Amino acid sequence: MKDKLTKHDEKRLAQILNDSAQQGGMDLIQAKGFLAHLHCHPRTLDPASWSSAIAGVEPEQEYWPYEAKTMEMLFTLFNEIHDEVHQKQRLMPKEMSEHLDSLKSREVPQPLRHWLAGFMTGFVFLNEAWQELLTEAQFEEVESCAGLLGYVATLGSDEEHAVAWRQGGEPEPEALLQAMEEALDYMHGWSQVKLDDEGELAPVQTAH
Repeated sequence: MKDKLTKHDEKRLAQILNDSAQQGGMDLIQAKGFLAHLHCHPRTLDPASWSSAIAGVEPEQEYWPYEAKTMEMLFTLFNEIHDEVHQKQRLMPKEMSEHLDSLKSREVPQPLRHWLAGFMTGFVFLNEAWQELLTEAQFEEVESCAGLLGYVATLGSDEEHAVAWRQGGEPEPEALLQAMEEALDYMHGWSQVKLDDEGELAPVQTAH
């Protein structure tokens, strides 16, 4: 398996996932946000389950949702995001975080919307897994952080609250950016948590 997707591979994967998105699955940027959320969870997750979620289909025990070549590209993408989160200590990829400045002018670029929506989908996908692992207070914090990021994704829509925000409504962009940074930092913190031999949470110091 390759360590990193080539530009050709990423273009091909984007085409395949765009087709999936037309059928209720995720496009490539949504999938990146989705996988980033999955890497926040301390436990290893079933690839048949998360790849089926990307495809927008129910998981089947004996079948992958995509052909072998596409699954190989998805696994490579999964590993790339793992390295981004765990080695580079960055939950939101650099090319995506560059879009955050647009929020200062009350704009939400489509790539940012899709990444944030994918991240929120990751929370919905892992809702029960988070509840099994966390205390009630911890789960509420994770839910709040994911919800905030999902809310920002809606600010580029035609919904009433989004139009009002783009026309100058609350929250102020600077406050929103600060809240997003705090939410991303909090969620990234969970990616650094390990389970000890007794199956209990054993936090590891992060760079933050």
